[in-house]
Amino acid sequence: MLGMWRMVGRTVVGGGKVTARKVGEQKRFLNLHEYQSKGLMDKFKVNTQPWRLARTADAARVAAAELQEENGGKDLVVKAQVHAGGRGKGVFDTGFKGGVHLCKEPAEAGRLAGEMISHRLITKQTGKDGVPVNSVMVLESLDFSGESYFAILMDREHNGPVMVG
Repeated sequence: MLGMWRMVGRTVVGGGKVTARKVGEQKRFLNLHEYQSKGLMDKFKVNTQPWRLARTADAARVAAAELQEENGGKDLVVKAQVHAGGRGKGVFDTGFKGGVHLCKEPAEAGRLAGEMISHRLITKQTGKDGVPVNSVMVLESLDFSGESYFAILMDREHNGPVMVG
């Protein structure tokens, strides 16, 4: 039986139990940006609103112009792409507020992207140093009357997925 377990250190953890884990047990590291999730949904024909990824302010301006041309001039959303919640209420290291902004013009989308890309966004989930923003997602804005949340998270205690909605 001991052959099935690999000792992780020799530390005795409360109650005299030795820390161990199964050989071959996987550690899971899966963090997707919003654009990566939307890309997967698009690939498998799940409807999403039109969007583009931009890594520079100029690319965001061009993406916004393309989206407006394709979709009749609808309003746009510019979203910082970071692994943290609370982007909309976050503050950048420059003092610029909010990692999610509505806008009407491609030039404004480019300006907003310039305020975000290459700066650090600080939210309740990032700690005081924040996290760098390397890209933004530019999307067609949607009119909606309500909002729902759905996520599949890893439950570390049970080593499996749990759905939250």
